[in-house]
Amino acid sequence: MTDAKFLREQLALIRELAEKADPYIRKRLLALAETYERRLADQKRATQSRL
Repeated sequence: MTDAKFLREQLALIRELAEKADPYIRKRLLALAETYERRLADQKRATQSRL
């Protein structure tokens, strides 16, 4: 499994959990999701710059 695929799967799981969580936990989960999104974007940029 690639790192990007792992991050996408975790991101989906985090968002699913956030939908069911109380407001405090939802806020923390969505912040974590943003971190994962940034990591994915950074990986995509790094891959494109190598081409």
